[in-house]
Amino acid sequence: MKTKHIIFSLLAVFAFASALFFNACKKDAVSEAIEQYTQISQEEMEASKAMTDHILEFKERMEYYRDNPNIKSGGIKYAANEAVIELESQLNFNYCYTDIEFIERIQSYSEVIMPLDALFEIWESDLSIHYFDDVIVALQDHMTLSGFSNKKLMIVDLELNGFNTNGDAMIGVNSLIANQGTLTTAISEDGWWYGYKEGSCAVPPEPDPWAGIWDAALDIQSDLRFANIPAPPPGKIRRTNLIHTEGPLEANLIDYRTPNDILDNYMDYRVFYATSSLINYPITDETKCLSYDIEMPFYLQEYDAFIGEFETVYSLEFIDCIVEGKTDDIESFIQHDYTIYLGDVWFINQSWVIGDIMNPN
Repeated sequence: MKTKHIIFSLLAVFAFASALFFNACKKDAVSEAIEQYTQISQEEMEASKAMTDHILEFKERMEYYRDNPNIKSGGIKYAANEAVIELESQLNFNYCYTDIEFIERIQSYSEVIMPLDALFEIWESDLSIHYFDDVIVALQDHMTLSGFSNKKLMIVDLELNGFNTNGDAMIGVNSLIANQGTLTTAISEDGWWYGYKEGSCAVPPEPDPWAGIWDAALDIQSDLRFANIPAPPPGKIRRTNLIHTEGPLEANLIDYRTPNDILDNYMDYRVFYATSSLINYPITDETKCLSYDIEMPFYLQEYDAFIGEFETVYSLEFIDCIVEGKTDDIESFIQHDYTIYLGDVWFINQSWVIGDIMNPN
């Protein structure tokens, strides 16, 4: 788990925007109908406009410095943590697709060095060159290595990892990349296999065309995104700024026990986990298959509750999540890794064109 306690001064103006309309759309039960959008207030729209103006003004200044590389030092000076937030805001605003449908997603990570002066600061002009020359290249590498046929950048998370012996900042570049597309799930009354890409539990008379493509983890993930990312107001698109990543939440590492008296691999944890080390309750096909009528609703409700809990703790809004299965044949366990992305959410006109990260100029 990591937390970024980094807020540049402008965000104080928009603190009230953290109460953006998602909390009003929270449901008592996930299965209830979800209101697809709520009219946001004039104050919230003004906050959205101010945030957008700040990002676009910074982008304009960066483009000026890039077009005039002879300016060695100019503009505002930023501390390393402030520079990270400015760059991250630009990337998420200009190049990330927030609400697309996808077949699969992956997380990627690399590290770049941000040169700082003796005061551990960087000029805006130097920051602009660094933005184009290093962080963008790192993200392009992530995109290429994904191997996806229809790759889209969804989230960029920059983190300050400390300073090297030269006094320069070590910046972690995290990305979430999707293979855009629509996958129709196969409905089976028997439920879904555990884990990642293990297919449905049903064994039909003919081979299941979806076996190995869709599973319980992705099914829960899809429902969580639907329930917590309502459609924006008419004529608007949703923009986000990632501030905090919670997870992956692993039930075997963190005590997320439910009130069950015994561990029998049956909804024993709030995050799905089962192990054959329980001699009397080994992992079986029944354990691996999450039923639609009992287990899937249970985990969906618990995973959704985590979102509400962390939104309250950090006073941030839900941006996205990943539910991914993990197995270990040697230690014989199966589990879900659950990651929640939180930050600021605001809205801009639908006419805004998202840039191509592979060709940013």
